[in-house]
Amino acid sequence: MSFKLLRGEEEKTLTFIGDDFFLPRRLNNVEFCFQFDDCEPISFGTGPNDLHIHITPTENGNITFTNNDGKTFKIFAREIQ
Repeated sequence: MSFKLLRGEEEKTLTFIGDDFFLPRRLNNVEFCFQFDDCEPISFGTGPNDLHIHITPTENGNITFTNNDGKTFKIFAREIQ
């Protein structure tokens, strides 16, 4: 069971395991990656801060990731059909 704590500027997740609970260890030296199937992960950002992906609800609101094989992964906004 997980609960979100300190909503706002900093958000943490409190996870209960059995009768105990813990706060996950925060990593400082990280890279953010995407991955297609079992292929090698591709890094698209680094840093100690949280990653927030923001897509505006417009015709051009999208983020596209491409790997070395030419495969693409796209997150986008569209009107409900």
